[in-house]
Amino acid sequence: MIYGFFLRAIVVGVISGFLCAFIGVFVILRKMAFFSHAIAHIALTGVAIGFLVNVNPLASALGFSVVVGMLIPPLIEKSRLSVDTIIGILLPSSMAIGVILLGFVKGYKPDLLSYLFGDILAVSSKDLYIILGLAVFSIVLMYFIFNETTIMSFDEDWAKVSGIRVKYLNYLFVLLLSLIVIISIKIVGIILVSALVIIPGAAAINIAKNLREMFIYSILIGVLGELVGIIASYFLNIPTGPSIVLTISIIFILTLRRRK
Repeated sequence: MIYGFFLRAIVVGVISGFLCAFIGVFVILRKMAFFSHAIAHIALTGVAIGFLVNVNPLASALGFSVVVGMLIPPLIEKSRLSVDTIIGILLPSSMAIGVILLGFVKGYKPDLLSYLFGDILAVSSKDLYIILGLAVFSIVLMYFIFNETTIMSFDEDWAKVSGIRVKYLNYLFVLLLSLIVIISIKIVGIILVSALVIIPGAAAINIAKNLREMFIYSILIGVLGELVGIIASYFLNIPTGPSIVLTISIIFILTLRRRK
């Protein structure tokens, strides 16, 4: 007999593994690994707002991450500072705001730890429906911007010359990345979620011969890592998030040997 909570964990794990691994290829090609890390940490303030006003923390985290994420592209355009510097300022600042807001949350909030460190086995039916809805929207958005994003990932100047609205596409990509990161927070937590986006794609680059293979390998590694990590967590009684991240990290190390 498969317990309901375990089945929900498997479903959410497959969804997260697929989405994170897919967009992770673009994140690496566009050198936005630090950006995905920032989105995850910015979400802490959104989670804190959710606890303060008594709304679903996933919803508030999504809203806050999208708003702040949308502010980053124009800030980069108008500033003389590098992308890493701007994100390096926003990340700790938003984390500081989140920690301060959490100080105003009254009472013990056991769910808070699941947002920080992940607890996929505690995903509720309500969480599952929210994640499924966000996943469907993400896949639809991904479908419509895939070709243009691929061109832009390799040569942004050529994309502009080709008539692609790069600025508009950047906003959509930030929205998509924010959605996928928020979907995965419940699985591995704010602290580790960027690993789900970055590591599968990085491993795929080590063994892929072309872009098509890169996406295929990244998705396979992402989904396999989620499943093995969840199963290992259940039977070995270890934290799920670290188990998943350690699994895909081991796969990454193995791809380094393959590359040699």
